[in-house]
This record gives sequence, C-alpha cells and structure tokens, in this order.
Amino acid sequence: MLAAYAWPGNVRELRNALERAVVFSPLGRGVGASRSDFLDPEDFPDTVRAAAPGAASPVAGLRSLEEVEREVIAATLEATHYQISRSAAALGISRKTLLEKRKKYGLK
Repeated sequence: MLAAYAWPGNVRELRNALERAVVFSPLGRGVGASRSDFLDPEDFPDTVRAAAPGAASPVAGLRSLEEVEREVIAATLEATHYQISRSAAALGISRKTLLEKRKKYGLK
C-alpha cells in the first residue's frame, strides 16, 4: 500500500502519514494490549489506502485539482485558438497567471 501511493509531498508527506498513523492508531493511544507492534492499513489516511491495488475507497478514481485545472486550461486555450487574453478572460484569471500555469503544465 505504501509503495503504491505516489507521495506527491515526497518524504514530508510520508513522514506525516507515518506519524499520524502511529498517533491515531490504537497502538499509539495505548489501546488494545493484544495488538501487534505493527501498523495496519486502516491506520493510514484514505488517500494512501486508496492507492493500494484493489482498494475500494470513496476517493479512488478521483482526480487532483491540478489535473482538472490543467484539462480546463488546455480546453479553454484550444477553444479560443490559443488567444491568451481571451482564454484568461474566459477562465477569470489574469493573462500573467495563465502564462504561468501554461508553463507549469507544459501546455502549448
């Protein structure tokens, strides 16, 4: 499960997920004396559990905000024939912001 997750926050996100799992698990709360010294998948956030092969989670299959934003910007640019000012106005952002996002997402 941990290897299947992309860890977009890199080591900081991994560390945070592990700390959270330890603190909020029954083991970290001192509950369940018969429990082993291991963390279980349910001790981790839903987003991490959803990455496990065959995981059924309410967040499985959802896209990130960046993915959606990239798609909307690309579609708007295409619809306006790559006219930056018209695209920015349609998106409700400044021309400069659109140019920065276009560069960030590697759009034409």
